[in-house]
Amino acid sequence: MTIKLGKENCALIVVDMQNGFLDGKGSMAQLGFAWEKLAAASPGVQRLVAGARKAKVPIFWTRYVYEPDFRDGGVQIEEIMPMMKDVKLCVAGTWDAEIHPDMKTEDGDTIIDKNRPSSFYATRLESYLRAQGIENVVVCGVTTNICVETTVRDASQRDFRTFVVRDAVGEVDDFRGQTALKAMEYLFARVLNVNEVLDEWGVELSNAA
Repeated sequence: MTIKLGKENCALIVVDMQNGFLDGKGSMAQLGFAWEKLAAASPGVQRLVAGARKAKVPIFWTRYVYEPDFRDGGVQIEEIMPMMKDVKLCVAGTWDAEIHPDMKTEDGDTIIDKNRPSSFYATRLESYLRAQGIENVVVCGVTTNICVETTVRDASQRDFRTFVVRDAVGEVDDFRGQTALKAMEYLFARVLNVNEVLDEWGVELSNAA
């Protein structure tokens, strides 16, 4: 794949780096999923965020958020995974739904709340991107096979040049994670690592970043 990145007309989309997914007390851990595999994406995501700030690339954070009674959950909650309701996964206004403190959001960042895997479905993300003249999007976060992949496919189908960062995503199952990356790379995105993104943005970070 030959699409070029660069930092002009580019945005970073950080998908669902929330307490419920990244903390051992969160709802994913309560469901018995390997939350540690999701938390392993954090160092890569933090480096991308630091690089985006240095390159003056706008940052969009998404949060998976449900109403307290899950009336917005639909088939996914009521029929496919009702156990998500049992553990009150990412209920609006709770600690579980908050972006993990290691992510260090700042004023000027944009936060997009959603209740489906895609960051574009029934949200204002596309309108924000179009209004800012964004043409390229770099996507990272969790989980690779669900919210990241669905966001990447939707971005690509909206004709954004789309890039996904293999060492800044996490999935509870290694096979599903690797398969998702291969599927995205086939038609929907260019798959890079963090250092390649930073190089294409023309930024250097200290080892502490």
